[in-house]
Amino acid sequence: MKDNRADNRLRMSIILKSVGIGYGFSLICFLILALLVTYTRLSEGIVPMVTQGIIIMGLTISGAGAAMRAKSKGWLYGIICGIIFIGIVVIVSWIAVDGFTFDKYVLSKVLLGVAVGAIGGMIGINLIR
Repeated sequence: MKDNRADNRLRMSIILKSVGIGYGFSLICFLILALLVTYTRLSEGIVPMVTQGIIIMGLTISGAGAAMRAKSKGWLYGIICGIIFIGIVVIVSWIAVDGFTFDKYVLSKVLLGVAVGAIGGMIGINLIR
């Protein structure tokens, strides 16, 4: 008789691989943005808005990838990917930025990670059907 308990467990390998893929996508986009700002007349004023968009796309790819690999509980996998994705951003910011404070902007990033990760997970589940 097959043990079904293993099927109900969250697989961290899926989550970590998906977060890595989301970060890889984001890194490539950030490098392209840096090149565009450096070598074209593109205004530096758009960088915060484009950065936010890149983070949202990375979160979506991360959540969707995890859900597609897991084949169930897409929203849950997406939320966990979003929390880990944004958690790493917050930790790196805390280490790298002098005078970093946990304020409403950091909290809004965490909530954004949860929401977009969940949406990405729902998208991923529907892409496999």
